[in-house]
Amino acid sequence: MRGVWKVSAVLTALVLVVSGVAMFGYSGTMWKNGIGEGGEKGVIPLMPPPFIQIAGASSVEGDTVFPEDEAGISAYVNVGEDAIDKEDIKKLLESDLFEQPVENFSANYIIGIIPILNYGGTVRPHVYVDTEGWIVAYFTKDEPASLIMDWKNNNKGDFDNPKIEEINTTTLEQAIKKACEALGIDYESVKPNIKYYDFEFPEANGMFLFVKTIASAGENYVYIIIPSDYKLYDASYTHYVYHDTKYGGCGYTSYLKVDEVVVNMLDSHSCGPVEDIVYKQYDEKVLTVDTSHTLEISYSPHSYDSVGSAGVATVLIYKID
Repeated sequence: MRGVWKVSAVLTALVLVVSGVAMFGYSGTMWKNGIGEGGEKGVIPLMPPPFIQIAGASSVEGDTVFPEDEAGISAYVNVGEDAIDKEDIKKLLESDLFEQPVENFSANYIIGIIPILNYGGTVRPHVYVDTEGWIVAYFTKDEPASLIMDWKNNNKGDFDNPKIEEINTTTLEQAIKKACEALGIDYESVKPNIKYYDFEFPEANGMFLFVKTIASAGENYVYIIIPSDYKLYDASYTHYVYHDTKYGGCGYTSYLKVDEVVVNMLDSHSCGPVEDIVYKQYDEKVLTVDTSHTLEISYSPHSYDSVGSAGVATVLIYKID
């Protein structure tokens, strides 16, 4: 388990400034529907699912089911007790929805990996489905929470000119969508009821997600100050680059920096097209309390005839004390 950071953050007081313009509660791009009980923009509430609050509820008709000790950041929804039966579980087992072999199953539930196409390749969230109507998509506690960032479905532009004006979905929601489609369940009616929880950090009650991209050679910035009332459990990021050349020039370099210190570098001498992406944790010394931090994302092609873009998404998991 990763360490807990005692940092600050009444996120309603979180100050984010982008390109000299002060933004309240979000930066670059925010989570569209992530409005907490206090109305904080960009905040996704983390709430425990009912099935972990009931004594002995970790079983369905006698079978051990949802792996709470394995799961990390999760999205979950109940589609109704009558929506999924044993025949549906059997159909899922025999379908090509999950990567094979399926990790665990019985007559009453199934757990497997549903691959989700994203920039730079495929992410592989686990998905749990049972006959009580629960569908839970999750990444394990050993995987960074930034894997939830869906670069592909939130981009209204293209690789060369990304346009992520708001974040409408995550890779976990896309996994739930695939499960619903395989079960013949209307996903659009289910989507408003999807909630999030982090099984690794059960005391955490909020998640904050923001994005910054750059669509040409140069740098882009987020200026962030985190005050000091919240407990930050986890901070992770995903850094991507798309690069191509028109006439044969090759290579690029992209940096993610915090306060001019390199956090991550993506570098290639390939002629393209290239899609490169990483999902990592921030070092706990990178983002500190009551200090103005500058997050910089840059894209530098090695030739004048190149096209491409770069981007960074940051995910914070925290508790309001």
